[in-house]
Amino acid sequence: MKQIVCTYVEGFDEALKFYKEAFEAHLDDKWKNADGTYGFYELVLNNGSTFSLGERKGKWAIEGETNAGNTMQICLIYKKKDIAKLEKTYNVLSKGAQILYPLGKAEHTDHTCDLIDKFGIRWCLMV
Repeated sequence: MKQIVCTYVEGFDEALKFYKEAFEAHLDDKWKNADGTYGFYELVLNNGSTFSLGERKGKWAIEGETNAGNTMQICLIYKKKDIAKLEKTYNVLSKGAQILYPLGKAEHTDHTCDLIDKFGIRWCLMV
């Protein structure tokens, strides 16, 4: 079974460029709605995980006010040899972000962070 997290954002084009830069991501798959919006754009991230981004408008997305319910966080775990990738990702994601825990040492790891990026997505990056 393949697990894919799909997050719908406003400002899709800007968000797609932002995440491609942050994660040195490349396209795996995409699906366009008949109205030209993206149902999803699947990206392979620099730690091997897959993340899908969709437009928060169009036939298949929830429009208007939403109740976010519980807060979801996307947690990506990097290998020790990939600390430079984690740091680069953090540097991009932190632009305009609400930093909940800056990149640094924690009880369980020497490299971790917790932030909500400028598109409202909460991330945890760690080794």
